Amino acid sequence: MKKFILIVVIMLVFQIDTNAQEVLELDPGQSMCISGKGKGQDGAINPFMETGSVAIVKNLGENQFSIRVEYEGKVKEKIRLDPSRITRVILPKGHVMYFDNKLKTKTEVSFRALQ
Repeated sequence: MKKFILIVVIMLVFQIDTNAQEVLELDPGQSMCISGKGKGQDGAINPFMETGSVAIVKNLGENQFSIRVEYEGKVKEKIRLDPSRITRVILPKGHVMYFDNKLKTKTEVSFRALQ
């Protein structure tokens, strides 16, 4: 019985981690809310949105794009991400992350709890 409970807990933890990672295709000239506005409005699921998180963003495409972080409608940070690069973006509670691009690209984003 103890082993069964342990297996279930491990499976749930693994499921949370895999749901927190998403690959997104960005069309030319697109500005996409990635995380922070809520269920159904975000491009990716951030399970740590209510407590703060770290977004790990990988540029999988061949073109550069920008990451914009806003708080209460004001831009707090802008980051340019070149092809094949990775960056970490700190998203305290209430912050919204957007991806802005001029050319088509592909990105992977995953989230970790802010510690």
